[in-house]
Amino acid sequence: MNRRRALETLRSPVVAFGLAATVAAATWLSVPSGTGTMLSITLFCIVLWVLTPVPPSYTGLIGLGLIAVAFSTDLALVGFQKPATWLIGFGLLMGEATRQSGLANAVGRTIATRSIGDPADADTRRTYRRLLFALALGGHALAFLVPSALVRILALAPILRELGSWFDSREARVGLYLGPLFGTFYGSAGILTADLPNIIISGFAESIGGHTISWSEWWLHMYPVMGLVRVLLVVSIVYLLFRPPADAGFDVPDADTETDDTAVTDGDDTDTGFSAAERRMLAFLLVGAAIWATDFVHGFHPVIGAVAVVVLAFLPEIGVADFDTVGGEVDYSILFFIAAVFAIGDGLTETGFTDTAATHLLELIPTGAPLAVILASVFFITFGLSFLMEGVAVASVLTPVLIPYIEGAGLPFTPVLLAETMALSSYFFPYQSAVLIVILNEGDIRTRELIVATVACSLATIVLLLPIQFGLFSVFY
Repeated sequence: MNRRRALETLRSPVVAFGLAATVAAATWLSVPSGTGTMLSITLFCIVLWVLTPVPPSYTGLIGLGLIAVAFSTDLALVGFQKPATWLIGFGLLMGEATRQSGLANAVGRTIATRSIGDPADADTRRTYRRLLFALALGGHALAFLVPSALVRILALAPILRELGSWFDSREARVGLYLGPLFGTFYGSAGILTADLPNIIISGFAESIGGHTISWSEWWLHMYPVMGLVRVLLVVSIVYLLFRPPADAGFDVPDADTETDDTAVTDGDDTDTGFSAAERRMLAFLLVGAAIWATDFVHGFHPVIGAVAVVVLAFLPEIGVADFDTVGGEVDYSILFFIAAVFAIGDGLTETGFTDTAATHLLELIPTGAPLAVILASVFFITFGLSFLMEGVAVASVLTPVLIPYIEGAGLPFTPVLLAETMALSSYFFPYQSAVLIVILNEGDIRTRELIVATVACSLATIVLLLPIQFGLFSVFY
């Protein structure tokens, strides 16, 4: 009780802002020039993102204002020029179109029919467990097709919210929301094309170091442990954390019952329960997935696939959604958080802090030690930097410094860069990853619930899977 009261006190706006300002002021006084100013703004935002006295997007807005005043508006607004920022923006519209089309409900009915059979004869906890693992494996399978965890999260979130609404228990609703999203997020480390940090790291390896990591090589060395096994581990942890009581109830809507007032219902239902609008929305999503999955041919950024889906979904006569109904339903405030994260990352780079910090951190790596020790050092250095910057920014800043170190030390490229990748899929707090912020923003989930789940999953990965993965690398290399 005392711990809870102390935590509530820290999260109060007055105390949280006072603590953030104190940390920022102490940093500004101890570190000279522009580096100290940028670092103080960074720490100010981090304290508020951890304690969450205000929404993370509001903290991001404050950070943008501070950067604009202390440096320039160009630097403050640089995040809005990033394709990843607009990938999220168009992803929000994709999620809204999926909701308006009724596809979420149709998918939910299909999964329920195939997973639980007759709801009248099903046990609540067994039904929840079957749905949780089936959805998690389905979300993980989607990672092979969609080269962006952000897009997958935005596409899956409305479906998972609908499925969770069938259960009376909040634990079940949270678990059915987090489990599949964690499955598609944490399993990304095992697939080269499954997330942006992976793509950034492999791109730097080829452009700077002249070393190409093929899709099959990445899959062979990473997927068995950090892909499939990790997904099963993460979903099991979610199940242990969020289990409905044995006597909790659930209610699966009838297939012919419309649960979303805004859903478009043009066309008759087919035998599979999908209306014409739902089938069109599914086709639009497949168009986007096809663009993402073939990026190795055309080289388009994932934002192009998202734009294509949004154009089709909102196209008059053909689309399934209406722009006139979007404004009040979609929360665009997350774009301020994303923009602030990128502005902070660019600001720390421009002031020289990240280069200096990364160089000093890399000096701590014991070059003459066994490969497993070196890989662990790279992992924890990357992990430490992720507390200062979003994962994509860490990959962009650390990898160019890491590659010359690998060459100078005569180390094998692939395992060292894969160790960095593993760290960039192991987070504790939402502010460390745009994906976690989207998960928090899209669902009816408390910040504390998300933090407990991410800490448990990341610690389990570090303690149980990391030694196995590093041991395999030591055998192969």
